[in-house]
Amino acid sequence: MLYGECLALTSAVLWGTIPVLVRKGLPHSNASVAVMLGLLASVPLLLLVFSFYPHPVPQAVTPQAAAWFAAVGIMGPCLGRVFNYLGVARLGAARATPLINSSPLFTTILALVFLREQITLKILLGVLCIVAGITVLTRQRRA
Repeated sequence: MLYGECLALTSAVLWGTIPVLVRKGLPHSNASVAVMLGLLASVPLLLLVFSFYPHPVPQAVTPQAAAWFAAVGIMGPCLGRVFNYLGVARLGAARATPLINSSPLFTTILALVFLREQITLKILLGVLCIVAGITVLTRQRRA
């Protein structure tokens, strides 16, 4: 297997672990606390990663990129994570995660509208599979 695929699969395993850990912690607290503690716990590791980065961060980031990446931080790790954890709390990890992972559907729509990306047959089929999966999941009763 190639290095890039290994990195992507490692990322998938790590992201897949999060809802299970969240579900274990939520009975003892709430989603807001989970987000705050999760973000605070990631700061030391992030600083360690940046210490090994070959270029100083200010040289690697333009002001325009910093603004877009700040928006990313607000959307994903902050607001996205709050709604993610609330979904896991209400639906359970196994049912909420596929819905949460429907993000390619929304990415495709936003990329078409704002980036003017072209839709291909593969993308269309992928989006239809996502919609079908969401339909199946939302028609199931919670176990």
